[in-house]
Amino acid sequence: MEFITFKTNINSESAVEKIAPLLNTIVGKANWQIDISSSDKKLTAYSQSILNEIEIISAIHKAGFSAISIEDYYLIY
Repeated sequence: MEFITFKTNINSESAVEKIAPLLNTIVGKANWQIDISSSDKKLTAYSQSILNEIEIISAIHKAGFSAISIEDYYLIY
């Protein structure tokens, strides 16, 4: 199973509702979750097949939010 974790600025249930249709289409309804109570607003996407990180980030940006892979985030800082 593959999973990717992202640091986001998605910080409310209404924001989650805004991105949900996009993520449901890309990774599947039951294949992602977000913890808006964490300091990093962590979004985790998982799948039995390979995930397209760029496609997920693009969808989040399309909804008006930002996201960066946690792995990339810690490499930058």
